Amino acid sequence: MSKIATPGALQLVLFELEDRSQSHLIALYDLAPRYVFASRDGGRSAETAPAKGNFVASIKREFTYHGSTFHLTIQPARLTKMVNRDQVSRDDGTAQADGQTEIEYEVFPAEREQVVEHVVRRLAMDRSRLSLGGENRDKVQMRFTLYEIQRELKAVGHTLSIRDIRESLTILARSRIIIGKPAEGVKKGRGANLLESTAFPVLAIRSRPDLIGDEGGDEETHLQFNPLVSSAIRNLEFKPVSYQWLMRLKSPVSRWLYNRLSAEYDYSGAEAPGDLGAKAMTLSADEIIKNSGMNVWSRRRDTLRAVTSAVDALVEEGILTSAEKLYDKVGARIEGITYVMLPSAKFLAQVRKAQAVENANVAAMRAITGDDRRPTDFVPVTPAATVETRARRAKRLTEEPPRLPMAEAG
Repeated sequence: MSKIATPGALQLVLFELEDRSQSHLIALYDLAPRYVFASRDGGRSAETAPAKGNFVASIKREFTYHGSTFHLTIQPARLTKMVNRDQVSRDDGTAQADGQTEIEYEVFPAEREQVVEHVVRRLAMDRSRLSLGGENRDKVQMRFTLYEIQRELKAVGHTLSIRDIRESLTILARSRIIIGKPAEGVKKGRGANLLESTAFPVLAIRSRPDLIGDEGGDEETHLQFNPLVSSAIRNLEFKPVSYQWLMRLKSPVSRWLYNRLSAEYDYSGAEAPGDLGAKAMTLSADEIIKNSGMNVWSRRRDTLRAVTSAVDALVEEGILTSAEKLYDKVGARIEGITYVMLPSAKFLAQVRKAQAVENANVAAMRAITGDDRRPTDFVPVTPAATVETRARRAKRLTEEPPRLPMAEAG
């Protein structure tokens, strides 16, 4: 597969990372509970067959981010598949004749899609992978093959067929996400939407009719990231997190918790550059349930057990030093749990590494634009400037300690 000669924009160069153990966190987008985990073990997408003449209702959730409440709506993707006619009832309730027929069904993105989206994001950080498209050259897009997705999944301990990868990408391209923040003084559900799109509003998989099943994985795939992700890349509003930890954590709730910790820990409260300390984070089980989008069991104790397991997984992975549980009891019955989570030195080292990359990106932007503010447009760069930027950033990362992040534009 041919690679794009130049990313064409400085921010796309700065989104690159040579360290394949890292990924990028786009905090609001990645902390929104955008997936529907239909079973206890996650896995396949949440498939639902709509009643005849009807449709599957959207899922509506609320979540908080940096003290603000956001509304989230997830609309299912509509797909088609071939089934045996004897599995489909006619209007009069009798089975149809033998053979196959095509039916429509609706499906929500689940854990499988979450993992595939993580892998797409990791591939997007490879050198010269991203480019700009659209009439105004403001749409971030990338090209890859399904085999690349499959190989990367295998490398991080996940196995999916080419057919499943194709289906997951299609679900991500068709399931619509609406994220809104209600305006002050208006009714719930009203206010400006920050995002009303799919994960990939443009997806094109070059198909070959002579190939079926798991064949055809070398076909070139083109996708476009949604406006919230594109604007985050443009504004340098992303930070490195450990891709290895994300892929090793088995529970989607554990992955959400790791992202939440990564988003919360920065240098904004440090007494001096480089001093993060070991300040604990406190979250209640109900906060985790609400904000992660996890399943709720019919028995409260089963739900709390699942939350505790997700928190303990971070201790087992060395992300947390400890997670103390404070129980809210009514008699002998546990009604709630508050978790006091103490970050490990290993986790804080990851946060420092992320801050160093953010500061190196700021310095690289300043060297090109002469401005300390966050950019509001994609900044064009020549091939020579691209090479110089990569070298300058690499040198800074090996020589300079972290400093405070870039000031907001405005």
